[in-house]
Amino acid sequence: MIKLTTQQIADILNAKLIGSGDIMVETTSTDTRQAVENGLFFALKGEHFDAHHYLKSAVKQGCVAVVVERESDIDVPQIVVADTRLAFGELAKWLKAKLNPKTVAMTGSSGKTTVKEMTAKILQKMTACEEDVLYTFGNLNNDLGVPMTLMRLTEQHKYAVIELGANHIGEIAYTTEIVKPDACLVNNVAAAHLAGFGSLDGVAKAKGEIYRGLKDGGKAIVNLAFYYPQWQKEIGSNEIQSFSYVGSDSDSYADYWADEVELLLNGSRFTIHTPQGDIKVELPYLGRHNVSNALAATSLAMSVGATLAAVKAGLEQRLMVKGRLYPLQINENCLFIDDTYNANVDSMKSAISVLQHYPAYRIFVVGDMAELGEESTQCHQDVADFAQQAELDLIVSFGKESAVISQNPQHHFIDKQQMVGFLMTIILQKIKQKQPLVLLAKGSRSQKMETVISELCHQFHINF
Repeated sequence: MIKLTTQQIADILNAKLIGSGDIMVETTSTDTRQAVENGLFFALKGEHFDAHHYLKSAVKQGCVAVVVERESDIDVPQIVVADTRLAFGELAKWLKAKLNPKTVAMTGSSGKTTVKEMTAKILQKMTACEEDVLYTFGNLNNDLGVPMTLMRLTEQHKYAVIELGANHIGEIAYTTEIVKPDACLVNNVAAAHLAGFGSLDGVAKAKGEIYRGLKDGGKAIVNLAFYYPQWQKEIGSNEIQSFSYVGSDSDSYADYWADEVELLLNGSRFTIHTPQGDIKVELPYLGRHNVSNALAATSLAMSVGATLAAVKAGLEQRLMVKGRLYPLQINENCLFIDDTYNANVDSMKSAISVLQHYPAYRIFVVGDMAELGEESTQCHQDVADFAQQAELDLIVSFGKESAVISQNPQHHFIDKQQMVGFLMTIILQKIKQKQPLVLLAKGSRSQKMETVISELCHQFHINF
């Protein structure tokens, strides 16, 4: 964040200032558990908490001013607003507009974090310093996470790569208005968070809100495999570009597409076709779905000036992230893959496709998919049908609804320790037989399937 006085902040927020207007603020905070230096504390309120009760704790942690909805007995300047959450977003919006780095944004039902990481790597290759690119940390992609990311902007940043998530209509409309990207895209649309969106059309409507916040003259990038005509209203007169990878001749109608695709055990190899020319890429990400993610990242990065050389260099560099097809080599014949970060129908199918291609004994450890509302039973059945067609060697399930995926009462568990014991018997048997084995675990966050991977690793004295 750039340095601002309390008076400047009050003016930006059109707020009442109590106390000195000359106090210099250098950072922002919403958490009294974190120490800051010359911080501005936003006293947020929620259904079960009110940070106004902890203002003195914020001051002890280094905050020199506070943004509040009501005056308090505290000896630092107070900036009084009607809604601290909205004020937090408003200050982030002002900072973004003031510094104005080239900015791209992405959303989608799955893969958006991978697209964010790929895009950031490409743009880092365009700068002399990786710190010139700001990008969303972790999954801070909601109405608070997006402003938190933008609050980290400084004059140094040449690019910003912002991930937008949502679990209800209107959330992306709010965050994209704060971000005001130069280019943005919807990576895909799938059955996820249906309890909040109501239907697949509801998901498409919510994701399509990202195009509403484009800068005038910005680029709206669409995935031809998931394009919804109703998005045209949100796109308006802005330029449309497209990407596509479904593995057919129809891909060539897109601005960005791939062919000569080879799926490898450690990634993939393919040619990317772009409006600026073609380039061969060796991608260190597993699965055909990541070919599509690479095209999405390429289209975003090139929309703000990335070169083909930067695309190649960025895509061929990978930061391994736990929970996202994270490989754990147990021994020369045994591999665990941690894909437990989250799950919906499309990402489940992608994981199965990755596992399917390994020349080994293939075990799929699956937990329930959450937040699917009335469609939950059908969604689990869709995954079950896909898994059956993949002809995996063993499917083991955990939870309330995933039993249909394993399709065997003896392979469904409601106790993870029992599941781990069952799996260890099979894994040790295959190791003794020197038979290659690959185990992939996946499920929604609520299922915490990473604990299965952790316990299995512990059995082999491997840190996870």
